[in-house]
Amino acid sequence: MVLVTLTACTRGAANTGSSPNQVYAAGPTESDIRSLLGSGDWWESTPSFGVRPLGLPQMSESVKFSITDRFIHVGTSEFFVAQYIVYTSTSGATAEMTSISNNFPNAPTTPKAGDQAIYSGEKTAGKSSLYSNLAFVRVGQTIIAIQWNRNQGFSDANTLAKIGSKLANKLKDVSSGKVKPSPVSSSDTHLLPAAGTDVTLVGVARLPVEAAAASLGLGEPQQLVNAFHQLGVKDFVFGDYALNADLTMEVRAYVFSFSTPDDATSWLDAMVGGSSNLDANGIAAGYSSSAGFYYAFFSGGTHGAMLFCSAIDPFTTAARACEAPMGDIIGAWQLSLQQA
Repeated sequence: MVLVTLTACTRGAANTGSSPNQVYAAGPTESDIRSLLGSGDWWESTPSFGVRPLGLPQMSESVKFSITDRFIHVGTSEFFVAQYIVYTSTSGATAEMTSISNNFPNAPTTPKAGDQAIYSGEKTAGKSSLYSNLAFVRVGQTIIAIQWNRNQGFSDANTLAKIGSKLANKLKDVSSGKVKPSPVSSSDTHLLPAAGTDVTLVGVARLPVEAAAASLGLGEPQQLVNAFHQLGVKDFVFGDYALNADLTMEVRAYVFSFSTPDDATSWLDAMVGGSSNLDANGIAAGYSSSAGFYYAFFSGGTHGAMLFCSAIDPFTTAARACEAPMGDIIGAWQLSLQQA
């Protein structure tokens, strides 16, 4: 996506001391996006925490970290992404805005949003009917890069400015202390794979199960959500990791807590199409050539787990470096969940 080219944990501040958790706290909620984009069918997906060492080979020294929030429009191919890129200084962020302006020389810069704004749009490549609406809003040393891909054509600058102003104001609220990030509990982190020689944990969040369904790219995500709700599961713990063997690879872990081991087993059978698709250890794992990532599904005790290893760059397939670490993580994580 366009936003990824700009960058060479619970929801944010625009000052030098801002943390990933603070910036994540400033991100748009599902309710915000539904209101701004005019539909109740927008669903939150899983975020990415662009915190070192994740993406280190591609990250500019002028960038401290980035947080990416994603949303999908159910029943369509539309999506919305807000990427918060925090620079080491305001001058660094301003210089990047100048570079963006040079790339879009005729792009309007009004109405004002944040400290500085640029609005643009382009038709997506190929045979897609999507139009990419872009906005870049600077708040101090943070640039909020917005990408809204929609079917109905380009949006005007006023609409993009409304979205940009909403996100900028939320960022300012966290910076001023009006909104504070909620700390992630140690019990949540304990359910995730242990960091170590294979992976480095860069972000943790507790999310509604709708976000898991949205991230899987299902045609009918509501069916999966209904299945979760029938089993009494409303949310899950999400962990974002850097793959130590290849820092351009992102490892994403999902863990769901059920009432009984039988419920966890029922969920797993439904996800993989029956127990016949599990190996001797009760694991379904492999590589999706169509999606370009490695995956694993399994249960442990009263918990169900999903694990993915994919490239940060959405146009790049996962590296073979994912294979051995995935195997190590799965075995240790399954045992840990059985004992949790």
